[in-house]
Amino acid sequence: MLISIVGCSSAPSRHETKSSSRAANADDLPSLADAMDKLQSAMEKPSSPFHLSLKKVQSDGYSYQCEADVSSDGITGQQTDVSPTTHIGNEVFPASTKVRNLNGSPVGSSSWGIARTGILMAYMNGRIGDAQPGVKYVGEEQTGGYAARRYDFDLTGIEADAKKAMMIGNSFGGGRQVKDYNVKGSAWVAKDDGRMVKFQFDSFMLFSDGENYTTHYDGVVTKK
Repeated sequence: MLISIVGCSSAPSRHETKSSSRAANADDLPSLADAMDKLQSAMEKPSSPFHLSLKKVQSDGYSYQCEADVSSDGITGQQTDVSPTTHIGNEVFPASTKVRNLNGSPVGSSSWGIARTGILMAYMNGRIGDAQPGVKYVGEEQTGGYAARRYDFDLTGIEADAKKAMMIGNSFGGGRQVKDYNVKGSAWVAKDDGRMVKFQFDSFMLFSDGENYTTHYDGVVTKK
């Protein structure tokens, strides 16, 4: 009788565990800001080498792209900056493309600090944490050699703290007023250590004069 009871109860138990796991994935939403911070920590103390492909494109025509290898030896790679034709007063500055090498080695050196800070400020400081109220779980996917969970986010119609802060800023007057603000896109968070391993999103601001300003961010981490 004891064997019969154990045998009958074992299959439902496995089914319940699997269902609970799916529910936990959907409901236990990670902090996007924390996931980005963990990617930063991995850059500073990598447990294994990886490659970073990063891109930022602004609606004013400026764009930035970086390909970098990260390891315990440091950060090495290449940064490409593209500037559009710019008019300042009566002066015209022609469009240009600048390519520079990143030689951030060894870890802790001034060259490493410059490479690290440049990457963080240009590509990983894009207000992705503002999108937290709009995060929704999508499913599990593979990216860059990592098993990850994908999350989509969109602040449309959501009373987010970031929006409220901008409305408070409007009350002080001066300059253009912000009518709308949104952060929309997707993030892939590694299942094993919770770091951001891929992101694609747009940060959007609409002003009272009808102008808008958008910044698009792309980032992919690939195992080496």
